[in-house]
Amino acid sequence: MFKSLKRLFNNLKLNNQGSTMVEVLVGFTILVMVLVECMVHIVGVSSEMVKKSVDMQNDRMTVNREIYQKDAVYDTISGAKLTLVLDEEKTNVAANQAKAVSIVLSADLKKFYSDEAGISVFKIFFRDE
Repeated sequence: MFKSLKRLFNNLKLNNQGSTMVEVLVGFTILVMVLVECMVHIVGVSSEMVKKSVDMQNDRMTVNREIYQKDAVYDTISGAKLTLVLDEEKTNVAANQAKAVSIVLSADLKKFYSDEAGISVFKIFFRDE
């Protein structure tokens, strides 16, 4: 009885020798197909990003061309208060205590809108004191 069990276990070991060549080829083919799909997706996304960046550059050049014309019209934004504030956390060194400092700028915030590019640009114009 033990001899027959021993022969049975030996036969089972022979049947468990690993993957066949067909299984390896199928697995490799699936892996290559997945990698090719990933690369196609990456190339598609990067080409869309390049197109958008070129469009943004063209719009910016259009806005710059329109701004530097002599008849450029700016809209003043009323109620805008421009203030510079010292970052207390970054200026606190060793035992020195930073003081809250804020400086109100005497400047106007103005907006320029480009009809051709469809972009609004905000600029700061300092007043003479």
